[in-house]
Amino acid sequence: MPARQSSPRPRKSAAPSRAVGAASDLQAPPLTAQVRTLDNGLEVIVREDHEHPLVSVQIWVKAGSLHEERWTGAGLAHCVEHMLFKGTLKRTASQISQGIQELGGYVNAYTTFNRTVYWIDGLADHAEGYLDILADMVRHSRIDAAELSKEQEVIRREMAMDNDDAGSAVQHLVQATAFRQHPLKHPIIGHRAIFDQVGREDVAGFVSRHYVPNNCFLVIAGAVDAEACFAAAQRLLGDWERRPYEPILLPQEVPQRGLREGRKNFTTELTRVALGWQIPGEGHADKAALDVLGFLLGSGRSSRLYQELREKRGLAHWVWAGAWGAQECGLFNVEAECDPKDVTACRAAMLEVLETMKAKGPSAAELAKAVRATISGQVRSLVSTKGQAASLAHGWLTVGSLDYAQHYLAAIRALTPALIREVAQRYLVPTGCSVAIVGPDVESAETTVASTHSRGAVEKMLLPNGLTLLVGENPRLPLVSIRAGFLAGVPAETDVNAGVTQVSASLLLKGTKTRSGPEIAATLENLGGSLVCTADAHRYVLGADVMRGDEACALDLIADLILNPALPAAQLTEVKKRQVASILEEKEDPLTVAMRLARREIFAGEPFARTALGTEASVKALKVEDCRKALSAALVGGNGVISIQGDVKTAVIRKQVERAFAKLKKGPRRTLTTTVNSQAQAGLHELHMEKEQAVIVIGFRTVGIGSEDAQVLSLIDEACSDMGSRLFNRIREELGLAYYVGAQHFAAMGAGAFYFYVGTDPQKADLAQQEMLNQIADLAKNGLKKDEIQRAKTTWRSSWLRAQQGNPGLADAYGWNELNGQGHAHFQRLPQIVEAITDKDVKRVAKAYFSKAQACIVRVMPKK
Repeated sequence: MPARQSSPRPRKSAAPSRAVGAASDLQAPPLTAQVRTLDNGLEVIVREDHEHPLVSVQIWVKAGSLHEERWTGAGLAHCVEHMLFKGTLKRTASQISQGIQELGGYVNAYTTFNRTVYWIDGLADHAEGYLDILADMVRHSRIDAAELSKEQEVIRREMAMDNDDAGSAVQHLVQATAFRQHPLKHPIIGHRAIFDQVGREDVAGFVSRHYVPNNCFLVIAGAVDAEACFAAAQRLLGDWERRPYEPILLPQEVPQRGLREGRKNFTTELTRVALGWQIPGEGHADKAALDVLGFLLGSGRSSRLYQELREKRGLAHWVWAGAWGAQECGLFNVEAECDPKDVTACRAAMLEVLETMKAKGPSAAELAKAVRATISGQVRSLVSTKGQAASLAHGWLTVGSLDYAQHYLAAIRALTPALIREVAQRYLVPTGCSVAIVGPDVESAETTVASTHSRGAVEKMLLPNGLTLLVGENPRLPLVSIRAGFLAGVPAETDVNAGVTQVSASLLLKGTKTRSGPEIAATLENLGGSLVCTADAHRYVLGADVMRGDEACALDLIADLILNPALPAAQLTEVKKRQVASILEEKEDPLTVAMRLARREIFAGEPFARTALGTEASVKALKVEDCRKALSAALVGGNGVISIQGDVKTAVIRKQVERAFAKLKKGPRRTLTTTVNSQAQAGLHELHMEKEQAVIVIGFRTVGIGSEDAQVLSLIDEACSDMGSRLFNRIREELGLAYYVGAQHFAAMGAGAFYFYVGTDPQKADLAQQEMLNQIADLAKNGLKKDEIQRAKTTWRSSWLRAQQGNPGLADAYGWNELNGQGHAHFQRLPQIVEAITDKDVKRVAKAYFSKAQACIVRVMPKK
């Protein structure tokens, strides 16, 4: 569904010697593209990339929340984004969504400060079809008054969700504190009081003012013919009338001359602290240095803030730093999440880290790491057609150049420690700092040729120690992904040691016999790579994403974690503290709370009544010996699969794996079984939270991943979760009962569940619940219509293809399918399995599992 985009704030690894300048010879491949301007002023950018039969079609409108003029702070640009999905002069809302789905496309949009972007990703054969629909949306939207009234209620529910999220709250607060004149002080979604005054004429006026060809541009990237794309653009957009467009003059922000502070009480278990400083905009010469400064301070486990606040002092659960904004100005943010009692100490420690950076700057090794990581990130963004289109478009919007990414990286490579220090000193001054604190009771406290490389078939090998190795060669980009999986997780745990798999995975990062925690964190980050060491409901997952040539180093590190874990008792308390914080954070989101309760009721008395996080009590009781036992039982050859995808040679990488894991014990494969327990009870369950929204989840017991019905259930999930689905069109569009509505299929080894969910106004909860039950009853009786099934199949295939654009996803998919017993080739067989599903299969499966008598209904309502 449409989304707004705020700052690039994310949500919730003994380095080998290397020359400081080793990253200087690395280059992100330049993107060749053509650009032409139609007679009406519309700029068209086309990039040919025939690696995959996919395309991304994007229309960028150079109007966002900063351009609302007399309606500044209303969220008008965001409202317009929603309305463009509500129908045109020749298409209804359902015809838009279903038309895209029939063509195998995935549509979405987002609004940010200086732009609104509409995009469709899908099959290259249908590029013109996608463009036809997008062109119709931006040119001929009806902006119907009745539809606007309904969509405004949807946006009010979105505002309520935003109000319920502490991360959004601290972001909005630091913006409002740092800016006094510039529209960056307002949230993109707007303020409810102003939004409620917006009428149909205001929305239509914004479209008429800004949605003109000379204020937009089109980007197409993928397996297309450029000349055909230019011709299609001329046919579909060439007669779009050019109109006078007077640029908006934004107020200049007065420089800040003193400390500012904002506080907001928020019902939560944790407190968020943000520090912000005004900085120049996106096109400024200092932007590259500010981006790298943010990376050095708050990106990754080896960053200054992570090491000092989380690892050494144990004050923060999460940290981040970064620079963001618009063309004219922006904000440098440093954020942390901590326990309420640690706010003062955490804030002081954040400032200490910054002062150290200002005084000494980064080391040459740190800067080399940042440069390599930035280039690596740029390369990874080019894996997908969507990423290529977005990269070209961002450069075009920011500086009017398709080569912006190359010039930006050149500026990155030219940085020195002295330059980073100077930029920190110039902008991060005490009198320019704005502080935002959100938590409980805080107010009272005061151009190149397309690649011709192809991906090779996956080769399976059994190593002498029982370890299974999967290798897929793909020389398209100089990237390698490694994933090592070992069966463990929820079925291997008990109520007493629940969460031990995740806790012990985190404890692995705290040290080995030869590496300290910081050395583990720095080993791959210094090379521009990243380390994976985590666990989910079924397995330990250790891996790495690195540049070609660094895979031996990555394998050595992964093997060291597995073979030589130190499991320091001193660090266990902190690890458990983090996991308990994650458990508490889940309790803040109404949908997650409802899902978890439904899961406990459906799987009562069985392992999957628990989640991989465990419970507060079980996690707090864990000891080092519990972690050691869990790791020893799981990390053996017969219980593991290593999957490698990327720019490697099979014979070479096999020798490297054998050498790295030569001392891994052989051991047996674990048997993880889940039996149905009679304790499960259907019925209605209600609980209350201090939130504005109501959430309803209706869950059913189904089957595990090994059942032939599992893929049918996944297809039903696809059909019920899209913007063209019957649930979306009936409950959200026709009746206006919800902001979000959808379905989720949970398939585990030996167990499964299916959830329908809706987020709604508390006053409409009963109506929304009844309508959802009506829809489920119809599904159980009649199944899906043939056109619904075909749209779901087409969308599923498009999603399946998109999943293959990057090495990390493929390495994980092949490894997981091999580990769970279906075999790695199962992933490639899925299209045939899905295509063979009939309407009779859907009807049979829906009838078997979606009986009202088997429904577990959970309602989360606001406290009265």
